[in-house]
Amino acid sequence: MVAMFAFVAAVPAALVAVIATIALNQGLDQWFSDRTRAMVESSRLVARSYMLEHAQVLRDDIIWVATELEQALATYQSDPDRFGRILTALAVTRSLPFTSLINSTGETIIRAQINVAGTYPKLPENITQGVVEGIPTAIAPGTTNLVGSVVKLRGYDDLFLFVARPVDAEVLQYMRLTDENITEYREYASNRLVFQITFTIMYVGLAVVLLLAALWIGIALANRFVDPIRNLMVASRRVSGGDLNVQVPVQEGRGDLRDLSNGFNRMTLQLRSQREELLKANEVNEKRRQFTEAVVEGVSAGIIGLDPFGAITLVNARACEMLGRTEIELMGERMEIIMPEIAPTMEKARSARRGQVRDQIQLGNETDRRIYQVQLTREGSITESKGYVLTFDDITDLESAQRTSAWADVARRIAHEIKNPLTPIQLSAERLRRRYGSKLEDDREVFDKCINTIVRQVGDIGRMVDEFSAFARMPESAPEIADLSDTIRQAVFLESVRLPEVQVVTQLPEENIYAWFDNRLIAQSLTNLIKNAVEAFEDVQMSPDWQPTITVEAHDEGNAARVSISDNGKGWPKENRQRLLEPYMTTRDKGTGLGLAIVARIIEQHGGIVELIDAEPDETGRVGACVTFTLPLQSPAKTATNDEGPAAPENQPHQEESRLAAIVRY
Repeated sequence: MVAMFAFVAAVPAALVAVIATIALNQGLDQWFSDRTRAMVESSRLVARSYMLEHAQVLRDDIIWVATELEQALATYQSDPDRFGRILTALAVTRSLPFTSLINSTGETIIRAQINVAGTYPKLPENITQGVVEGIPTAIAPGTTNLVGSVVKLRGYDDLFLFVARPVDAEVLQYMRLTDENITEYREYASNRLVFQITFTIMYVGLAVVLLLAALWIGIALANRFVDPIRNLMVASRRVSGGDLNVQVPVQEGRGDLRDLSNGFNRMTLQLRSQREELLKANEVNEKRRQFTEAVVEGVSAGIIGLDPFGAITLVNARACEMLGRTEIELMGERMEIIMPEIAPTMEKARSARRGQVRDQIQLGNETDRRIYQVQLTREGSITESKGYVLTFDDITDLESAQRTSAWADVARRIAHEIKNPLTPIQLSAERLRRRYGSKLEDDREVFDKCINTIVRQVGDIGRMVDEFSAFARMPESAPEIADLSDTIRQAVFLESVRLPEVQVVTQLPEENIYAWFDNRLIAQSLTNLIKNAVEAFEDVQMSPDWQPTITVEAHDEGNAARVSISDNGKGWPKENRQRLLEPYMTTRDKGTGLGLAIVARIIEQHGGIVELIDAEPDETGRVGACVTFTLPLQSPAKTATNDEGPAAPENQPHQEESRLAAIVRY
């Protein structure tokens, strides 16, 4: 039906297009025939002949005037006024109302004094360009009614003769109109093919419009017969796209199409009901999955899912952080390759009947060893394993805290049990010296040495007990806004006075660093760290040119102040370096292992971090030890700038006495 309508519409349109094309070609042939073209060109030749005649007359006149002026060269050089009168007379003789002498730039030198109506014409730009000596050059009228000419005079230095004569304005207007008509005619002639194509496109467009109209009418009539089937097709596509809410209209009456529409509607209702049930079940599963993922991501332990062969299938963010790799790098890799220390635990899990194994492993390098609590759970039976779930947690800090708490309790008990008999022992020794020291004559030296040994050892034990007490009863910090730079300078000054053989260097910024800290506790920490650095020099084999040096630095890092104390001694041990921050961990024979532990507890109370790192190598290549810790900075808005430098000299002795008392106490 649609094809029939298209045929009925296309045949008349094609006939109209053929007839119109023939008529157009015949009309264009008459417009652009040879006879018409000859008439147009003839009118152009007539106009040009008129202008050429005026130009030839003007050419003869300018040559005559130029010849006369060349003969009057001497007059031009000796009497310019007379030369001007000669120029005027020559112009009047030849009826040249506009006559003048100009230079190469177009500037008028002498003008013939002739009274004419109107203003003197404006000379064209570059009028002398291309003008040859003795040969006149014509100037077209342009928009004026003047015909002009210019020639270069022989014998004159840069002098040109310009003449112009008016022409009938009406004739010039006819000439311009003729030129415009001829130009337009030639343009039409050159665009003849364009006209033909344009008219052809118009006819083709009309035919297409008629054809489309016929197609539209045919489709509209055909839709009345195929609408029910089309509705089913459209509804089927929507159902395939996931839209189960679609319903097709049911025609009135009876028939197969009506039954087909009813069956389709019942089918979509059943599918929609089943999909809603599936979505509800999927929503429940999704909530469970999200809850499980939230639990997995929120726990502090690392969780890794493994297939039966030990390849990683699931990993949480904490596990990636502990292993130092991204999830993409871990997925699919074998766990024994990523963490070789876990291989024995996995072998136990594969052979364990309970399917669950717990173990402890150590990871890290020689300078930073971490302890992890590992639990490996098998999914499925021992013969049909579906995979494993590995959980591991860093318990290094927990064990360190437990050891610190236990040592604090031990220190408290030791201090209580040992300190009581120390005073009677020391008093008894001093009493023996006073009672029998003057009576002994033969063994007086041995007696004094023994008494001194007892007193000295009792003093050493007393200081050790004081350290135990200080560690067990660490006072709470009372931080306040204070000048950290000044605290460092005072601590370094006291140690420099006490240890003149050691060079203590400070590297502080020009502006003072203000921080939130307890001045007494931080001063104690600095003293302990410098003391440890000095004791590190005792085991170093000194060369004649070696100078023991301790460097104290401080930097403002924006949100915290970082302080570092480094030396050029023997450095830190290679293994278990961080355990030196725990109580009673020392590498020296006479050390108590409490100095760094006290510093660590003080810095932790301030919310800072203590790190044990290698110092920069000195000139000899020796790598010493370096302790760094951080302290929180106060808000800049609350900082009162201190431009007065260190404290006044009269307060300094009192501060030094307080600092010395703190050193003796700890």
